[in-house]
Amino acid sequence: MRLHSLALRNFRGVRDRSVRFRALGTTVVVGDNEVGKSSLVEAFGLIFDLPDDSKSTRIRDIQPVGQDVGPEVTVELSLGGRELTYTKRWLKNRSTELSVVEADGRRRSWAGREAHNEAERLFHENVDSVLWQTLMVSQGQSLVLPAPADAEPLITAVTAESGTPVDGASMPLVTAVEHEYLRYWTPRGRPTGDFAKSAKAVDAAELAYKQALQAMDEVQSDIRRAERLNLDLADVTTRLTEHLAGVEELRERKQATDEILLRRDSVKSRAETARARLENHTRTRLERERLLDEVERFTKFDADLAARRADAELAAKTAAETVHAAEAALAEVVELKDQRRTEVQEAERRVSALMDRAELDRLLGQQNELAEVRARIAAAGTVLDRIKVDDAMVAAIEEARAAVVEARAALAAGVPEVTVRRLGAEPVELSGKGLEGTVPSELGFDESAGILVSGELVVGVPGQVEVTVRAGGEAATLRSRLDAAVRREKDLLKRAGVKDVAAARELLRKAATAAAELNEARRTEKSLTAGGDPGERIAVLTARLGPDEPEESAEKEPEGVPGQMSLFEEFVSPHDTLFDDFEVPEPAADDLTAAQRVLDLARDGLAEAERLLKDAEFAVEQARKAADEDRSEAQNARARSELAGERLAAAVEALESARSVLDDDAVEAAEAEATAEVEAVLEELTAVQAQADEAGADRIADELAHALAVAKRLQDERDRLRDALRTTEGRLEQSGRDGLATRRDLAELELAAVRAEHDSLLRRAEAARRVHETLSRHRAEAQTKYSEPLQSRIEALGRSVYGPSFRVWLDDDLAVAERELDGVRLPVEALSTGAQEQLAIITRLAISHLVSTGEGSVPVIFDDALGWSDKARLRDMGALLGRAGDHGQVIVLTCMPDRYEYVPKATFITLDG
Repeated sequence: MRLHSLALRNFRGVRDRSVRFRALGTTVVVGDNEVGKSSLVEAFGLIFDLPDDSKSTRIRDIQPVGQDVGPEVTVELSLGGRELTYTKRWLKNRSTELSVVEADGRRRSWAGREAHNEAERLFHENVDSVLWQTLMVSQGQSLVLPAPADAEPLITAVTAESGTPVDGASMPLVTAVEHEYLRYWTPRGRPTGDFAKSAKAVDAAELAYKQALQAMDEVQSDIRRAERLNLDLADVTTRLTEHLAGVEELRERKQATDEILLRRDSVKSRAETARARLENHTRTRLERERLLDEVERFTKFDADLAARRADAELAAKTAAETVHAAEAALAEVVELKDQRRTEVQEAERRVSALMDRAELDRLLGQQNELAEVRARIAAAGTVLDRIKVDDAMVAAIEEARAAVVEARAALAAGVPEVTVRRLGAEPVELSGKGLEGTVPSELGFDESAGILVSGELVVGVPGQVEVTVRAGGEAATLRSRLDAAVRREKDLLKRAGVKDVAAARELLRKAATAAAELNEARRTEKSLTAGGDPGERIAVLTARLGPDEPEESAEKEPEGVPGQMSLFEEFVSPHDTLFDDFEVPEPAADDLTAAQRVLDLARDGLAEAERLLKDAEFAVEQARKAADEDRSEAQNARARSELAGERLAAAVEALESARSVLDDDAVEAAEAEATAEVEAVLEELTAVQAQADEAGADRIADELAHALAVAKRLQDERDRLRDALRTTEGRLEQSGRDGLATRRDLAELELAAVRAEHDSLLRRAEAARRVHETLSRHRAEAQTKYSEPLQSRIEALGRSVYGPSFRVWLDDDLAVAERELDGVRLPVEALSTGAQEQLAIITRLAISHLVSTGEGSVPVIFDDALGWSDKARLRDMGALLGRAGDHGQVIVLTCMPDRYEYVPKATFITLDG
């Protein structure tokens, strides 16, 4: 089968679309999601599966939502040597049309149900459904490995290629053996049919026979049980009779001892009463002794607390006086500190005024120096402004001077030198142009002149002779070079304002000296103005000091320490010198050092006063804390003393109240009387207890209770044995009526008959299984031979992707079970997702290659594959898809065309939304 074109109208979200495929080669259909790629494959399946009047939900699902239109599909394909054009419309204006062009050119047409039936017949006659489902990979199914063992075209192809027949004359025998095997066994080898029923019948007969034998065994067991129960019942009855006689004897003994026990209980009651009376008298004596002890103890405690209270009140009074003295001393120290602070402030003002005066004098001197420096800066700047020469200018002048000298040397070497001397009385006149140096117009007697002629020289004696000397062409060039050098030198000297090179150098030296002087003056100015303009600071200080500095106020001597300071003597260290004679020396009017010394002494006095103030504050705080503690202690002592007095009064009152009821001597006499009574009752109780012990009165009740319990247990045992005997005798009577022996014999005969029939079926079933296993083993060997072509084709395609180490193994369904790569053999389930997808594609291309030459070939369709492959694998798989198109029809549907950019000779069809 070859698919040529597919047209859809009103199909899901597709309004109208037609796609044409290559009959041989690879076609890649590209489109975005939901553009209708997968609808092409779905439409091809629906047109052959469902007639136009179908009510299936599959048809309702493809109708566009909210539109009353009929989905329509048209397909053109080659099938069994025929060319088919098949059109079908569902739901709205239903119609089915089929046009077939035979191999000989004849054309036939059908419509309606006949068209559907004929198309369905042709499709199923020429297309193997298993092969079609194997090679058509729907969306999301690219990881499923094909198992094409039931695809008839593939089996035919591998059979033809391997030369191993799998059908023919042997097939009836295979069918017969398979039919005979399935009569007795399931495909998994379990018994079935009559054979399974026979085995169950044998099991049932064996169970019935075992139950009959078990029933007979139970009858014999009941007979033995009944005999044993009769013996046990007689023994228990005898033991019970003997034991009841002993119980009667114990009852008689208990009646005799009950009188002794009653007398003992009466004595015990009187003893408990006497003991309780003694305990009451003892408590009364102990309470009286406690009251006497409390009165004595509280009397002593009250006296002790009264003494403590007096001491605490005295200490509190003394502490209050100490606090008063400490607070008075603190006030005196505070006053002294204020005096010392005043002295420090006056000394600070004096030092500040002297420092301002010294700073003013320094700033005035700095201002004078700054004026001199700025005058030097102005002078040096004036000199530098007048000088126009710099290093570059001097270098240019020197270079120009050298050029002039060089040009003159060249001119002297390259032009004629003429020497003219006057010898006679006749005058000699000189004139010309282009002459070097100064040329006199006339020579005196015996005067001579040497002239370099670079242009033209005329020597004449008026009225007698005239000589003209001209230089050659080279001289003109040398002359023009010299003139240019001279002009440049003159221009530079003019610009510099000097007459020659020496003057220029002298000006350059003067400029350097002025620049150094200027830099030095500017550094000095910067240093003098680093702290700001002295003029501003001078104005501030002058305003602060005033036009005339006020006379210094005389320092006041510190007043003596007030007389009340003597109150503080006990809090002052013997090493303190604050209250020694403290005199501040009178400094000179402008002596800053002496003023600073006076300030330091005043600050030391203030620091000493502050230290002493802290000590005084600490002493006051400690005195107050001690006074608070003493006051609190006095209050607590007073409260404890009052509480002790109250407790003493209460104890005395309680003692008097108790004595009013019973005096001390009566309490002791009552306790002695109660003690004697208790001793007498205890002697009587001892005698009665000896009688009870001799008669065993305490044990007889327990012995009787134990004997009664044993009697009850023996009676229960006798009743149980009677019931068991009656039950066993009843079963024996029933067994005699049921005829168990006859039932056992019948079960034995039934078992023998069923076993005979089962053994016959077992022999036939085992024979059928041995034949089936032998035939299956031979078929498996043949299947291994005809699976080799598919395995070889898969390995050939896979090696183009994975390399020469690629190998696969197929299972009985011709599906790939294991893969080996680089010596590592793994089951397919253990491979990565990408490797599984690639192996599934390779297997389908191998199947397509094997069946492509036969009439049962079908297209290979991949919907959205190669989604888990890396870049290198995409390149290799693309090349493989391209080669697969050389011998078959390959159709790829994708929304990612980049995955298939490496498919050679592929036809790309783009679907627009």
